[in-house]
Amino acid sequence: MVTDPIYKTEQAAVDAMRDYLASIVDSSADAIIAKRLDGTITAWNGAAERMFGYKAGEMIGQSIMKLFPPDLTHEEAEIISCIRSGRKLDTYETRRTRKDGGEIMVSLTVSPIRNAGGEIIGASKIVRDITERKATEARLNGLQDEIIHLSRWNMMGSMASSIAHELNQPLAAMTNYLAALKRVLERRPEDRRLLLEIADKAAQQGQRAATIVHHLRELVAKGKSQRNPAELGAVVQEALELSSSAMRQFGVRVILEVAADLPRVEIDRVQIQQVIINLARNAAEAMGGCPVRELQIKLLHRDNGVEVRVADTGPGLPSSVTDHLFEAFVTTKSSGMGLGLSICQQIVSAHGGVLRAAPNTPNGTVFSFTLPTKQVTA
Repeated sequence: MVTDPIYKTEQAAVDAMRDYLASIVDSSADAIIAKRLDGTITAWNGAAERMFGYKAGEMIGQSIMKLFPPDLTHEEAEIISCIRSGRKLDTYETRRTRKDGGEIMVSLTVSPIRNAGGEIIGASKIVRDITERKATEARLNGLQDEIIHLSRWNMMGSMASSIAHELNQPLAAMTNYLAALKRVLERRPEDRRLLLEIADKAAQQGQRAATIVHHLRELVAKGKSQRNPAELGAVVQEALELSSSAMRQFGVRVILEVAADLPRVEIDRVQIQQVIINLARNAAEAMGGCPVRELQIKLLHRDNGVEVRVADTGPGLPSSVTDHLFEAFVTTKSSGMGLGLSICQQIVSAHGGVLRAAPNTPNGTVFSFTLPTKQVTA
């Protein structure tokens, strides 16, 4: 039998290329797995052995479902549906099960495999173990939550005198009403209507003080961030009530404009109030020496959500800090660490928005951000 030398040369080149590609697959740090459309595994590289604990001989010919946690078996049908339509599934984060029963977090990239005729006959998977990365992200998120919580305590500390004044008003009124009640009881015990009226006014002031304390406790409470549908107008109004004494202290007139028919937004109410209080207090302090001290907060309906605009009539921002305003440790104040706006930016960003600053007309600064109407996963 005579063999064509050209054929031998071409075949050797094909074999060499196949071996070369196989060595790349086998030396990859990511698991590379091939399967048929019915889920039967046809290829399993060395990284897959290390990642999942199964040798190639244990998995080739087996179902890919061996790697799925019981609560995620539905994912395979969704993946195959995507592959059958000719689409690639890119960086899909999920969980998979190892041979020892432990679960790992993985990022999947799944692509169709076609035969010589272009027909889709299977899928190739590149699997990256992201367990450590996700654990690090969780730790960083925990630290960020802690920083945000501590910043609320710091913010409340800076507002201590204003808060004391805010509480003193209803408590003083309640004391006066109770003193009046005592006098009426001593002199006109038969006047039941007047007694009830004074008692009712005292109770109202007591409820006002209790409401202030409740709002303060919510603001500094430590807990996992929770986002729920909320009426933003009511959320902002509550934040302004907590800031009202500080506004009076600086002689600031506050104007709140809420557009009609605003959609509800998915937010962590306490965190958004933290942003509003911080921006309002910064504005009040900035306007301390200005002849006109007006803080205007507008809630506007936008296509992508609700825009919040906080505008003051202060001196504006120094050009030296404008480009770095939201970075940590940048401040325009003589005291303070410069973390307030950085934390506000983190909170807004976690809600799917961006906090921006721009000059106000004719003077002052406008801070704005948009809160999406749909929930954003942090």
